[in-house]
Amino acid sequence: MNPPRKWLAAIAGTGIAIVVIAYTGYVNSYLDHETQTKFFLKRYPTLQTKFYDPFANEGDDAPIDQLTPIDRAHFADYCKYRFGIVDRSTGALQVCKARIPDYLR
Repeated sequence: MNPPRKWLAAIAGTGIAIVVIAYTGYVNSYLDHETQTKFFLKRYPTLQTKFYDPFANEGDDAPIDQLTPIDRAHFADYCKYRFGIVDRSTGALQVCKARIPDYLR
């Protein structure tokens, strides 16, 4: 492979990697005393790949109103990028919570 083609291949590979990172995310769930990683396709591009879902465990479900402001903000980000719910109101986050797959709860 001649030098210009190597550079072109490197640039194309880097572009593909950025697109994959921008549209792929994951969330950890804590079930059966194990940490499981679940990947998903994001609705909006972002370089953030790890998201937080406070309901992805076998523990007690706390109402959304009782989440700390930081947990609520992280959950709102997760809802935006996983399900496309951009509203941060309690009602919208309840809809998001209902859409979380059963295997993550």
